[in-house]
Formats: sequence, structure tokens, C-alpha cells
Amino acid sequence: MVRTLILIVAAALSVASLAPAERKPRVLIYSHTAGFRHDSIPLGKQTLTDLAVRAGFEPVVSDDAEHFDPAKLREFKVVVFNNTTGELPLSNERRQALLDFVSAGGGFVGVHAATDTLYEFNGYGVMVGGYFDGHPWNSGDTVTIKNEEPEHPIAKPWGAAPFELTEEIYQFRAPYERSKVRVLLSLDTAKTSLARPGVKRTDGDFPLAWVRRYGEGRVFYTALGHNEAVWRDERFREHLLAGLQYAAKGGEDAPRK
Repeated sequence: MVRTLILIVAAALSVASLAPAERKPRVLIYSHTAGFRHDSIPLGKQTLTDLAVRAGFEPVVSDDAEHFDPAKLREFKVVVFNNTTGELPLSNERRQALLDFVSAGGGFVGVHAATDTLYEFNGYGVMVGGYFDGHPWNSGDTVTIKNEEPEHPIAKPWGAAPFELTEEIYQFRAPYERSKVRVLLSLDTAKTSLARPGVKRTDGDFPLAWVRRYGEGRVFYTALGHNEAVWRDERFREHLLAGLQYAAKGGEDAPRK
């Protein structure tokens, strides 16, 4: 009997000494809109969820502002803004907590209208890399896009040659500066007419995807993602997957702020 008890206690201690299974890194997929709401948001949520699972992450799809409390943000590896618009319902403390999260080593991914967000909090624009300044090319327009970094994992799915895409195309204003980001995709102005109402830039610089460092953190932004057809494009899905992995795992190849 005593021997049996000893064996039971020993087995219990052995089990207790085993390290608990490590929790998968969590990704917050946030899609709140205070302005225009894109029809592609539901498909975007599902796509990002699928990609997060594929990458080995635990996706959390929520528009609950409480996730931006400093202590709760630390539970995440990456925050994704999926076509967010306008002045999001985040207090100044929560807005600053997002910047602190990324600066301390967290990842941020912004999709399409993520640059049409938080204009009244300039620190956000600095972190993401720029603000939306209109879309001279609308959702039904077909444009030519240039791959500036065809060997970069995030750009590689698109191939090395210029490609056509039917999509709403943004232009950007300050704090965007090419010297502060690593541009991966851009509008091919040699093959796309700039004689469009609303074109404001005179330097021919129309970036469509970039990466950058922000403190110790990593930022990936893609201006694509307006049309549902783009979300269904396998190249775009692979583009996003690589972007999630970049934001989560680092990337010393991008310039710091």
C-alpha cells in the first residue's frame, strides 16, 4: 500500500514538473470603422483568420477597444488593422499604448484603409508610415503595379514583372517619406496614366506596400485590399501571410523610424 502511494505521488510530481504547452502567439484582427465601411471587411476577417492559423498564430477577431489596454496588448504578438477608417473609439491612453506596443517589439499590419485612420493622432501616422490622400484610381480601374523588391518574401508572390490589377489605388501624404520606409510595391507610372482627377503628387511616388521598423517593432502596410476579388487572389493572400510573419518575427532589413 505504501509503495503504491509512493508511486502515485512520484507520478503526480513528474506530471507537475512538465512544462505547460506553450500558448500560440496571438494576433488581434481589428476592423472598426468610424468612416467609410468597406464591403470586403467580412472576407478580410475570414482571410486574415485563415492566414493567422496557417502561420501558427491564434487569431482574435474583435473590435473591442479594451484589447488596447496596455496589459492586454501585451498578450498579442501582432495587431492587424483590417480596413479601419476614421477616428477610432480609442482613448488617448489606448492610442499611445498601441505605439508603445509596437515600439517595444510588437508587430503591426495595416491593410488598405488602415492609413485612412486616426488623423487626429499624428503619432499613428508616423508609426504606420503615412496617411491616405485620396484614390485617383477607383475600384473599377485597372492599373499596372511595379514590384520594387521581387526577392523580398512579402513582394515575391507577385512575381518580378510588372502586373495589372483592378483595384482602388491610394496616394499618400505626410508623414509619408520614401526614405523612412522600404517600398516593396508601387504604381508603375510608366504604364499607368497620371492624368486623373485628384492626382496631387508631382514626384511620381505612389507606393502600394512597404515595411519599416518602429523602435524595436515591425510594421507592414499594404494599400491593396479594397476589392473582394483582390482578397481572393492567391498572390494577395501570400503577400499578407508573409507580412504577418514579418511583423511577428522581425526584420532588420527595414529602416527604423
